Amino acid sequence: MDRKVRNTVRRTGRLTKRRRSAGGNEVIRNKAAEVPTVVPPLEQSNGLQQRVFLYIQLNEMSKLPETGNPLELHLYHPKNTLQKMQERYTTDTIIYQHEFNLKKPVFAMGVMQDDIEDMNTFSDQPLLISLYQRIPRRRKGGSGKGKSRKQGRTSSSWEISQIITDASESKENVPKERSSKRSSERDGEEAGEEGEGGTFSEERLELLSRGHCDLLQLFQRRRFISDITIYLYPEYRSKKINDKITTCSVWHMYSILPILKNFNFTNLAFLTLESIYNVPEDLHLKSAELGLSVSFRSTQPDESDGAFMVVPLCTYSGFISQIISDQNTIIVWENIKRDLHLNMNFSFNQMETNSRVKLPKLFRMLLWEQDVDFQIHKIDPVSDLALINNSLHRFVLNEQMRKILEEAVVHNDYELLLQLYQETPTNVLYEGVLNPSIFGYPGVNYCRFACRLNPVFKPSIKLSLPRDTLVMGPMFCTFKICFFQPICERNEPLDQYNESLLKRAKLRRCFDMDFLKEDETDGDVLLELYRAFDDLITDTIEFIIKRDVQDINDRKEFFCCQLSNICNLVLKICGCDFNIRMPTKTNIEFREMLTHMYKELMDRIEGVFTACCWKNNCDSTQNQDQKEHCLNRMMNEMRLVSNTGQRDLAIHMYDEIDHSTTNRIVFDFVTLLNSVENLQFEQAARYFTKPRTTDWSGYYFTLLLQLYINYMMDLRSTDEEVSSTAKSNMIESLRQFADKNRMESEIWILLYCFYKEYNYLPGMELTRWKFQNLTKIAPRALNFTPTSLYELYLPVDFEMKSSSTTMNTQFYPVFKLFARLGAYAFAEVYIFRN
Repeated sequence: MDRKVRNTVRRTGRLTKRRRSAGGNEVIRNKAAEVPTVVPPLEQSNGLQQRVFLYIQLNEMSKLPETGNPLELHLYHPKNTLQKMQERYTTDTIIYQHEFNLKKPVFAMGVMQDDIEDMNTFSDQPLLISLYQRIPRRRKGGSGKGKSRKQGRTSSSWEISQIITDASESKENVPKERSSKRSSERDGEEAGEEGEGGTFSEERLELLSRGHCDLLQLFQRRRFISDITIYLYPEYRSKKINDKITTCSVWHMYSILPILKNFNFTNLAFLTLESIYNVPEDLHLKSAELGLSVSFRSTQPDESDGAFMVVPLCTYSGFISQIISDQNTIIVWENIKRDLHLNMNFSFNQMETNSRVKLPKLFRMLLWEQDVDFQIHKIDPVSDLALINNSLHRFVLNEQMRKILEEAVVHNDYELLLQLYQETPTNVLYEGVLNPSIFGYPGVNYCRFACRLNPVFKPSIKLSLPRDTLVMGPMFCTFKICFFQPICERNEPLDQYNESLLKRAKLRRCFDMDFLKEDETDGDVLLELYRAFDDLITDTIEFIIKRDVQDINDRKEFFCCQLSNICNLVLKICGCDFNIRMPTKTNIEFREMLTHMYKELMDRIEGVFTACCWKNNCDSTQNQDQKEHCLNRMMNEMRLVSNTGQRDLAIHMYDEIDHSTTNRIVFDFVTLLNSVENLQFEQAARYFTKPRTTDWSGYYFTLLLQLYINYMMDLRSTDEEVSSTAKSNMIESLRQFADKNRMESEIWILLYCFYKEYNYLPGMELTRWKFQNLTKIAPRALNFTPTSLYELYLPVDFEMKSSSTTMNTQFYPVFKLFARLGAYAFAEVYIFRN
């Protein structure tokens, strides 16, 4: 027993000595270990964390810039002290030019094993590597050879490390006295100093290029060993671009022990602040002083003091007042930008992530704040200014944190508070709130929010504002949240990604779910473009037939406008479809691609024209066809006779129409509508027992009616189990139908009403996100049916007032559509009630 105790004490002493050499706060953290007390052995202790060291060694440097001065590599991490592996302790993190090919020195970085705080530190703050040239002390206007160069070589490494520390404005490991001293020394250097022989410019460092290394790849259950290539990008400042060169550096990084032993991380959260729009002029003037803080705030006040609990999350800084279309679309690391980059306009590539802002889609797929008119149509990206940020934070989640976040989101316990401040987070100017409940919906991992920012203190005296400010919409910011995996599903461990070279890069970017993607190759974008193309050709054919146009010159103004519209559509189709299917590199290949596009589009136009013949029930020529007009008139008369109580006469008229009509497709569809309107659902269900053609414009409405008929039959079922599950089955059927018809707003609106009935906030937010981004897409037209009972008994068509909310404006056409289809339960109980 005594031997075991002695061994334990000795092991504790060695551990203390090893951690003391780690420097910084680790000495204070482990002072308790210096006391020789009896503790369990290290390998059997569950509460004691072990420090693992990552060793960093330069292997190769290529494509160095040609300068007449010596070069230096500086390594820097804002939250962790790098140590040079030598006998004497130093915080010097410099590799001089004569050491570039020696594969030394080696640097060590301490990481606590299985520590979530260290994981978040390294996840959000990459390792920074900078290439400098040291310009020696020299006479102003002279060469400055000899003694000044020698003095530059003997300058202390402390000065160099202080330059990095001053640039990053980090005070954690640097005493204030030394920082202020160094600041005064730099002032003296810039001014120069006079000695025997004239005025001299002091020795200084000039930044040439910079790069970074993502450290999240370290966290895996195997010991890390890899050769990592890091490109050092220069700052591109206007004219001297030819003098700039990108340097390639290869680093050998390894650890003796795995950094993860009994721990898994299962998810990543990417928080991106894009831009702030509709900004007053006074904020543009002080953009450099502005910052934005993000916090969790409870939705319910504390019972003890009535205050709302606020948990700080992250902050953003470095806004740029810039024309919207002129912005750099690269998303950068916020911590690198804040620490070391004062000249953001020239150095985006030094701190870039793998994400970009899509300028053509700035205001698409945004979850707008409900019933707020942001007046997007007044924002001109070519001439209007915005506060551009485009910065990202990345956080690591384990399974326990995921469950806590899931519960908070699903139960709406917390919201995200965004506060725009000046200089310090306590000086809040504007604030806004966004609700993350949408992430409680299954399968959702991504959303872009438009969050209104309201002034915290409204002026009591009305100030005289410019006229442009008065017509400007409310100020708002675009904020993107993306989880690597949906938080409401069981997440697979992500540390396995780091063990594969092919999968490792995936953790640097958050990919959207398939049904939420907005890529150029997305089927929804193509569906929207081709639908607009078909509608344009159909409208042109309809115009020619209705107006009996014999010559283009008769309606020259109309065709000129249509020609411009079709040119714009063809350009978009070319970029989104043909240019992706058939990439081109030469003019000949491009002409071949245009030939294929011409052939396919002409075939498509011919198909549209063929579909517009009377044999295939053309929507545009149906009113011109006497027989189709007769069909509608006869069906209207039959319905009027039936509603006046003359049932036998109505049946006789129906048989006559049935035997005389030549368009069985429309006749059967009108019969289906009549059965639904008269609540004869069993009879209406027979329509779907026979095979029907899907190649006609009314097929979509038959699918809507099939959903409604099944729902009403389940509600009226005598089986209690069927009737009790009718709504839940209907919601699931609607959800699947909406996924297959994602461009139809009426399905999302109907699903929103079902969710609202049960106060299911995640579903309400998702469906609102979908249908509010479909306002500019023309809905399907139901223009080949006789007068419905709704139109017969309510012939006056109401119009929404201009003061109506956006939601009401979108809901009313959907209400009329379901009323015309006879789906009164959908129209009245769900749509009209909301």
